[in-house]
Amino acid sequence: MEMKDIGERKIIDSLMEMFSTIVEDDSFYFNKDDTYILVTTDTITKKTHIPEKVDPQKAGYFFGALNLSDIAAMGGIPRYFLSAYSVSREFNWEYFLGFNKGLKSCLERHSTKLVGGDMKEGYDFTATGIVIGEVESNRIMKRINFKPGQVVAVTNSLGYNAAGYFLWKNGEEKGAEIMLDIEPRIGEGRYLSYLGVNAAMDLSDGLFSSIYQIKKQTGTGFKIKMESIPVHPLALEVAKKYSIPIKEIALNFGGEYELMFSVDYEKWENVKTSMEREGFIVTKIGETWKGENTILYGEKEVIINERGYEHFSKGTFLQGRRE
Repeated sequence: MEMKDIGERKIIDSLMEMFSTIVEDDSFYFNKDDTYILVTTDTITKKTHIPEKVDPQKAGYFFGALNLSDIAAMGGIPRYFLSAYSVSREFNWEYFLGFNKGLKSCLERHSTKLVGGDMKEGYDFTATGIVIGEVESNRIMKRINFKPGQVVAVTNSLGYNAAGYFLWKNGEEKGAEIMLDIEPRIGEGRYLSYLGVNAAMDLSDGLFSSIYQIKKQTGTGFKIKMESIPVHPLALEVAKKYSIPIKEIALNFGGEYELMFSVDYEKWENVKTSMEREGFIVTKIGETWKGENTILYGEKEVIINERGYEHFSKGTFLQGRRE
């Protein structure tokens, strides 16, 4: 049996069972006085994650941003970063320096200090990041706090990075840069936690994947309204140009790092207006309930069977995607 016959989530479930542990959130956390220390990690490889001709500084910034995103989803502040590399003897030195210049730019933008890491000789190029952050114990946002009877909302718009992928896949080189054009929503996460939001998750594997994982973990279901989804204009353009269902680009693809969160109905208007006052955009896209995950197309309600992106998956609409 090969990894592709199992799939990412079953692999993770098997490891959790083997090690008698539970992975519940975007970051591991432990208590220190009145603060939670947050720890997270993520890995990319050049062959899988970075299209050819992408500027190495863009790739390095992407590497930093996707690691910091897990801290944002917990309402935290990133403090320290460690980077570990496995690089071939023949790998281009100028590319490696450019990659780290991009990483440096991302870390400086978010006041995060590189404090160490590791370097090994290997094959091609693999980079692993570890981030250590912190969040006040009364402001941490957890997946377990998604409860029935709440407003569900997202930051900014969806589908931009997926649109970049489909442009690139169809021979438009600008799409490669768009694919990696992400920003960790540290500011949004911090202010949401300040406003009393205590449930959030980033959308790195797509909205459908996120609600599937939360439903499995908590039993809480989601009712999503398609007409309420803030779809990025480029996603609409690409969907029309290449005849791709918009839900596949905006909801089922992933590769973007907006935050999805829930909040009690009586708090929603204050959260929305307060976020807008600070220059942040949030949009209500549905609600949580005790039933299955569904999506409304006008008056028609359909059960969501899609599960978003999954490493090692096969036979999906996104078969052949490089991530």
